[in-house]
Amino acid sequence: MFAQRKVRAGVLAGTSLLTAVAMLSTASPALAETANSAAAKSASVVERATGTGDLALSTGTPDSAGRAITSTESGSVTVTAPTDSLGYVESTAGDGTKFRLDLPETKKVNGVKAGAGTIVYEDAAESTDLAVQPTADGGARTLVTLKDKAAPNEYRFGLDLPSGTELLEDGQGGYLITRTGSNGAVVVGSIDAPWAKDATGKAVPTAYRIEGASLVQKVTTTDATAFPVVADPKVSVGWNVYIKFSKAEVKALKSKVAHADTSVAMCGLLVNPVASVGCAVLGGTVIKKIQGVWAYAAAHGRCVELKLTYTGIFSDIKHYKC
Repeated sequence: MFAQRKVRAGVLAGTSLLTAVAMLSTASPALAETANSAAAKSASVVERATGTGDLALSTGTPDSAGRAITSTESGSVTVTAPTDSLGYVESTAGDGTKFRLDLPETKKVNGVKAGAGTIVYEDAAESTDLAVQPTADGGARTLVTLKDKAAPNEYRFGLDLPSGTELLEDGQGGYLITRTGSNGAVVVGSIDAPWAKDATGKAVPTAYRIEGASLVQKVTTTDATAFPVVADPKVSVGWNVYIKFSKAEVKALKSKVAHADTSVAMCGLLVNPVASVGCAVLGGTVIKKIQGVWAYAAAHGRCVELKLTYTGIFSDIKHYKC
């Protein structure tokens, strides 16, 4: 099984998860048509909030509503969505690392693939639809749709973390899944910071907390909230490389980063042996962004996280409280 803990450090590799299709083959044509119409409406609400440009193709299997396999240069990531809402979304990285996230529910509901590929579990909780979307970056969004003010404002997702891993707050409202090895702490996955949108596209306040072996998402609605509201935890495993720098490392490298005006110099400073990746050519805009984030982190006593693809291409950089 998997373990769930608290945590420390990191050098990461992150991203993946997915979902897919369930058939109502035993239902009468009239009932199936009604159910599929309701699923299509639910999928439309979700896809209006998330967009569809990054959805990955998935295929139904006997033991899951959907399964998607995404190939990467470091291996493949397989994401499966449960047949019904009593199951869990599972992501398996190329090295065999597995992550499972239970769906929040109050009753058993079969998953139905609708829209552009969203798997819908309609009315799985009071005034709430659940949904799973595989994404082209190897990740998976697990979504809740609060249909009206009767919907709960908290949703509990059971976590089964890979054996030997722990959770670390990422400083942005999400979490990193880390494992300590001979070269330090390696991040093997991530739970992105949560978001929620109302029917007009307006952001709705939402936040996570960890309780025991569960991720709890709270969505704060008011009398002025336009329903339905869509909220999303997204979990990723084994896709990108995240290199983390402590406050001491940020301070020690401050001067060198500030004067590294070429991609060769910058790569030499920022890519460490633990990540085992190359470094692509960095444009002037990217170098200035790195220098700006680094300067702020050094001045305010914060850590830095550099995100690269497995091919060594710069993706993002951020500072965070540590």
